[in-house]
Amino acid sequence: MRRFGTHGRVRPEQHYIVSRSLEITDFISRVKDGKYIVLFAPRQTGKTTFFRLALDALTEEDPTYFPIQLDFQTMRNASPATFYEHFHYMIHRHIAYVFQTPAGDLEMQPLLDNFQSFIARAGFRILQVPDTPQEYVGQYLLYAYLDHFVNVVGANMFLEVQTGRGRIDLIIIHNQRKHIVETKIWEGVRYYQAGKKQLAAYMKLEEAEAGYYVVFDHRQKPEARIETAEIDDVKIRSYVIPVVQRPPSSVRR
Repeated sequence: MRRFGTHGRVRPEQHYIVSRSLEITDFISRVKDGKYIVLFAPRQTGKTTFFRLALDALTEEDPTYFPIQLDFQTMRNASPATFYEHFHYMIHRHIAYVFQTPAGDLEMQPLLDNFQSFIARAGFRILQVPDTPQEYVGQYLLYAYLDHFVNVVGANMFLEVQTGRGRIDLIIIHNQRKHIVETKIWEGVRYYQAGKKQLAAYMKLEEAEAGYYVVFDHRQKPEARIETAEIDDVKIRSYVIPVVQRPPSSVRR
């Protein structure tokens, strides 16, 4: 049975609240447009409740977002050094929570899901230097993206690792588990499937538990996809990520 909340956190399943569907939709739209948002109202009027409901709706609609809640009230009298040390600790702790399992293992799938979303938001012609798509650009971009998260959870990441007669693009080692990532640019369906076979061979050589295949699609009409398949008795999660998009100046408002 619901009741009116008079103190502490307001929970929709326990308390009466005012539905703000239109405002939540507007909030999500503003977040996705990269805009700053300030909620300004007197105390005890529902700012925190609205904010939490809006963030829940955002992550339900797009799981690649991971909100980090920070409370600076306890730090208002802290020195700059103490403030930034605490700020770093809080960010570090939240990232580790999002991208680690309860057992402490690295969660590669949400990391790469988030990477695909990041490229969709910011990846206009990222592989062109200046005109021809280059695989190594995507590889180093992915490396730079993963580097901070890998360091946060205490993993090790290596580029261009020799194995058998080939080289692994990226290998991440964490808690004695190996995660192998192979990157390519789109060169047709036949080469796309051949890349999966290549990754499967690397996984068997390295006895890796997880393999990820990231393909940057530079065509004028790219086709985004995420799929998981078993190739030669190993499981591979594949991402085809569009990287040629309309420049911001061509988007109509």
